[in-house]
Amino acid sequence: MKLKPRPQYLSKLVAAQDNSLIKVITGMRRCGKSSLLTLFRQHLLQQGIVEDHIIMMNLESFQYSSFTFEDLHNAIADRMQQDDHYYLLLDEVQLVDKWERAVNALHMDADVDITITGSNAYLLSSQLATLLSGRYMEINVFPLSFAEFMAYADLTDENAAFERYTRYGGLPPVVNQGTDQNLAYTVLSGIYDTILVRDISQFLQVRNPLVFNDVARYLADTAGSPVSTSKIENRLRSAHRPASNETIERYISGLLNAFLFYNAQRINVKGGAYLQGLAKYYPADLGIRNMLLGYSIEDFGFLLENAVHNELKIRGYQIRVGKIGKAEIDFVATRKHADLTEEKLYIQVSASILDEHTRERELSPLLNARDLSAKRMVLTLDRFGLGKSDGVTVANAIDWMLGK
Repeated sequence: MKLKPRPQYLSKLVAAQDNSLIKVITGMRRCGKSSLLTLFRQHLLQQGIVEDHIIMMNLESFQYSSFTFEDLHNAIADRMQQDDHYYLLLDEVQLVDKWERAVNALHMDADVDITITGSNAYLLSSQLATLLSGRYMEINVFPLSFAEFMAYADLTDENAAFERYTRYGGLPPVVNQGTDQNLAYTVLSGIYDTILVRDISQFLQVRNPLVFNDVARYLADTAGSPVSTSKIENRLRSAHRPASNETIERYISGLLNAFLFYNAQRINVKGGAYLQGLAKYYPADLGIRNMLLGYSIEDFGFLLENAVHNELKIRGYQIRVGKIGKAEIDFVATRKHADLTEEKLYIQVSASILDEHTRERELSPLLNARDLSAKRMVLTLDRFGLGKSDGVTVANAIDWMLGK
């Protein structure tokens, strides 16, 4: 199958080519990291780099299953001539124990530009923070954004495409199944099981997978609502699957480190201080969320909020939940630009605000947050009543996700 372009990410790799830093591509399994490496390899070949000077290894392959870091180093070094410049592309590098020793040695001793991928933030960060500290840059790859999804699946009907996107998600191998629900579910289940076995169980002692799955389902079911470990503990106890707070926190950490979920901490909008506890968690892909819980049209408001959250992540924002008095702002999103200026968004999400009471409820926290440095927005599926109201922009969420 011909690879679909991912220009948002490929352009970052091309811009960083030969910048002396190790490029680390992170993201959940099957989000497109391996394809991105292949696209970068194709770019190098188009630049005129000879093929044997591009060393690409997928460390999930059986031929590398027993590799030590010494084996990895030697296998790569044997393919290099002493004075030539090489490009090294290593896929799923965390599968080789102490991989960072081999990568660091090659970075120090050889004339090589290195790009690696990994599907586990814990396994990567612990090693990156030691030997490779200050010598790498990270590129986060996400499931397809809605705009990417429409282009990838060659769709033109925005409303039908958004319904499909919120049902099956944006993981490329799932999108490739079209709207075949059984195939999509099979692929999603396989991805989730692989993440559990390969990216979580190898560093967490998951003694009871049923409890782990219950924690994952709870986070998916409460997306957009504050979560405490004590609530999860009570639910597990009532289901006769008791687990300690410590175990629950480890499992949540595992889900975050495998890029299955993101968390958003709460802050006081007036002072900017972080508030203790009760973070919100959002599945990184709506298909995974629906595979865990089942799809229901009644959940569409929650799916829309989740989709907006993930779009903000893809666009590079840091996302928090804003507390203002007794009210709440769904997302306080900030990002820094190349000139180091900061952009700030206050965003409320609601499927519809045509009802006067709902409109007042969504606008009120934004009107009270009179931060002149922030753009204030309500994102909705409505096509009527859009525009500006007292400095707050009311916009259609689909248009916003498509960059209109």
